[in-house]
Amino acid sequence: MDREEAVNRRFPTVYRGLDEQEVRTHLRALQAEIDQRDEKIRQLEGMLDEKEENLNSFRNVETSINEAILTAQRAGDEAKRTAQARAEEILKSAEAERERIVSESLARARHIASQTEDMKRQSKIFRARFKMLVEAQLDLLKSDDWDYLLDFETNQEHRVDDLEAAEQDQNE
Repeated sequence: MDREEAVNRRFPTVYRGLDEQEVRTHLRALQAEIDQRDEKIRQLEGMLDEKEENLNSFRNVETSINEAILTAQRAGDEAKRTAQARAEEILKSAEAERERIVSESLARARHIASQTEDMKRQSKIFRARFKMLVEAQLDLLKSDDWDYLLDFETNQEHRVDDLEAAEQDQNE
């Protein structure tokens, strides 16, 4: 029964007013319908409350997720800043180490070049002295003294003979 029908319903009239039985039946029907509607309203209100609780729960979850995202983003930004600072520190350290290594390498190269030049000078001196020694030895080999030494035995025999002859001349 809808609202219009309930309001516009006409009851038969009887002696001394309306038919009480009909009015009571109609009121019971209205009461049953009102009870059904009240039950339906309670169910709908319960569902609405449940939906609102779910909605609030989802909003809380959404808020928590947003806060977690912001926290993660802040942590990520902080990690990024820290990593960049560390990278810059490592680069500076590497550049300093590179400069030190280059400096040491240049010093070593200069030292080796100096030693090489010194060894070249010493080699030239050694070569010149060795050449002079070899030339002196060659001059010795070319000298007449070798002929004298090689003919020494023959010369010795002549000397012995000469000495013996000189002795004989003295004895005589």
